[in-house]
Amino acid sequence: MDFDRKTMRDITKLTHEAQRLWEEQRDVLNQAKDMALDASRHAGDVARREFLPRARALYKGAIQPNLSRIPWQTIAAAPKRSSNPLVYVLMAVGAIAVAALSYAAWQTLRADDELWVEDEAE
Repeated sequence: MDFDRKTMRDITKLTHEAQRLWEEQRDVLNQAKDMALDASRHAGDVARREFLPRARALYKGAIQPNLSRIPWQTIAAAPKRSSNPLVYVLMAVGAIAVAALSYAAWQTLRADDELWVEDEAE
């Protein structure tokens, strides 16, 4: 495209301004990333110094004694059930039924040219 000098000058000026803004945004994002990492480190330190000891003290003082009073019982494993011969018979009948249905579907959907009778032209 052909632009006059004034338009080209404005386009160049806008291009430089956009480039400068892009670099500023990149710098701001880098600073924000550094601040977020620093805040994360400080939050972890505070949690380790303040929260964790309080949570341990609460557990040892209030929760653990109450848990030790509960009579825990182990649950006995359910006895293993033996297989019934009827299960194998039913599996065989099911397999035969699936095979029969598959064969019927194949017979229905196959292309058999001998079954079709052409219309006679009059």
